[in-house]
Amino acid sequence: MADSGRGIPQEYLGKVFDLFFRVPGTPTGGTGLGLAIAKTIIDLHNGTIAALNRPDGGAEFLITLPVEPQPELETK
Repeated sequence: MADSGRGIPQEYLGKVFDLFFRVPGTPTGGTGLGLAIAKTIIDLHNGTIAALNRPDGGAEFLITLPVEPQPELETK
């Protein structure tokens, strides 16, 4: 997932997943919970999420989830 905004200041990239964190100077409207909730869900699935800035501008969020073998289904 990516956008074409201003990106995230480098000093805040590691903090955007903290509860109630909002990058200083951003417009009001959120509570700072969305990325913290996303990280919790992804962590519970043994995955990772990372925030980075795109070279052409904007922020990007990279999510990885492990692929687990699926159990065999019984056929009738």
